Amino acid sequence: MKSISVTVNEKGDGISEALAVTEKFGKDAGLERKTNLHLRLLAEEMFGMLRGIAGQVKAEYWIENEDNKFELHMKSEIDMTYALKDQLLAVSTSGKNEASKSFMGKIKVMIADIILSSKEAMPYTMMNTAVSYPMGAVFDETAVVWSMALYRQDVQDHLDGNDKAHEAWDELEKSIVANIADDVKVKIIGDNVEMIVIKSF
Repeated sequence: MKSISVTVNEKGDGISEALAVTEKFGKDAGLERKTNLHLRLLAEEMFGMLRGIAGQVKAEYWIENEDNKFELHMKSEIDMTYALKDQLLAVSTSGKNEASKSFMGKIKVMIADIILSSKEAMPYTMMNTAVSYPMGAVFDETAVVWSMALYRQDVQDHLDGNDKAHEAWDELEKSIVANIADDVKVKIIGDNVEMIVIKSF
């Protein structure tokens, strides 16, 4: 089962409709009220990250469900203008930026860094768990796939005596998405970014 697709942007346009689609989709799938609320919270967190991206960004949002395994998809093409590039670099290289201190904020920074081919300020272990492989595209683009489940395991494996790993683990424990979702996957091919939040009920 797949929902209709809704266009949302960084200004918040389309988000109310997308949340209504999310709630109806969960209800039609037979989710109880509390469980359906979790689905809505995951969607809200996705849109919150979209709103934090500088510049004009449009994304297509939809939900899929098979055997009560729900996937929330948000796919966009980020037009890397010089102004946007400067803003994103400022975000990714500034330790004072509040957005980059949260788990979802770090995913946003990671996306910016990968698109800009800048790994200098990559959040702890995020790049270690990204799987890069050539897609054989016409322009020789490289796809990057990142998984929260692999990231969580990698952080856990490095907790012993590692302050950065402890900091990363604390961020995971404080994150709504990390606590509710089974996994978050980010796929990047060139300027095309797709985030998939996965939750089984």
